[in-house]
Amino acid sequence: MNIASLIPEDIRRELILFACDLVRIKSYSGREEEIIRFIEQKMISLGYDRVIVDAMGNLTGIIGDGPVSVMFDSHVDTVEVNDEDEWDIQPFSGEIVDGRLHGRGSVDMKSSVAASVYAGAIAKKSGLTAGRTIYV
Repeated sequence: MNIASLIPEDIRRELILFACDLVRIKSYSGREEEIIRFIEQKMISLGYDRVIVDAMGNLTGIIGDGPVSVMFDSHVDTVEVNDEDEWDIQPFSGEIVDGRLHGRGSVDMKSSVAASVYAGAIAKKSGLTAGRTIYV
């Protein structure tokens, strides 16, 4: 079975565009507020029950209130780019070339962030959250 086939095409497209958008946002260590606020708004629009940004700038999206906890943990900070002119594809382009997302943080770990944010929302929409609290 192909897992991707279980997710409707429009949702897959949204998720991919969200990952591209995340790559386009510079989020160097210690300077992540813009991307955190962007993800916060996405969580709200996807119907998360609670979305919290703490005093340190950590973001937590919460779905459900059951006794079983499920946690998706990730980060959005990236290493600085000091050699942008040497990149074949610009580091903050968020371009998809030959089916692959390119740019700083696309592998570590902005694609995973996008997948986690959507996983929580899809689980809620599919009725898979009963008895669980999902933390993203």
